[in-house]
Amino acid sequence: MLIEVRDLTYRIGERTILDLPAFTAERGEHTLLLGPSGSGKTTLINLLTGLGTPTTGEVKIDGQAMSSLNPGARDALRRRTIGLVFQTLQLVSALSVRQNLALAQHLGLGRSFPGEVDELIERVGLARRADARPRELSQGEAQRAAIARALCTRPAIVVADEPTSALDDANAQAMAELLLSSAAATGATLLIATHDTRMKRRFARTLELRPLMQAAA
Repeated sequence: MLIEVRDLTYRIGERTILDLPAFTAERGEHTLLLGPSGSGKTTLINLLTGLGTPTTGEVKIDGQAMSSLNPGARDALRRRTIGLVFQTLQLVSALSVRQNLALAQHLGLGRSFPGEVDELIERVGLARRADARPRELSQGEAQRAAIARALCTRPAIVVADEPTSALDDANAQAMAELLLSSAAATGATLLIATHDTRMKRRFARTLELRPLMQAAA
């Protein structure tokens, strides 16, 4: 099992933001994390990727308990194992699309592979925009660049936070197809967190999250 979650909770003060007794994902499995705003989707992503620390419970990635790792080791595991598509994209503004991917590869793999970078850029339809900087891209182009960056380290897990919420139906379906096909091509486990119910029909497996926000016992 690539991802294992047990008795996971996250609280802010007396409010419980997330309460997930169990969740697992196998290698190559695609899962939709579906829920409205405030249901804990981004919180769950942060806990699964080691960007946050649970109040209680445990997250294991490929058998490794995240709580057993110091911050540096968690960062290294994330760079090596997980490709993240942030809701805010977080492309490096001073770098071109190609340079953003090369930097991610260098951090995750120890060196960059120009041939792979160019192949990924072409796969997401940005071959003519490879030397453009993020501010020169449309929203859809920037999202595709962020997906390519998430894939360029050959991650075992690809995680995308709200990748389609600002898109119309046609572009949302195209973005979902790009994520699904790219993950399938590499055998990556895919998690998409969204409130966009249009995505549900694209996934055989959906984990539905609900807002809690109640006082902790």
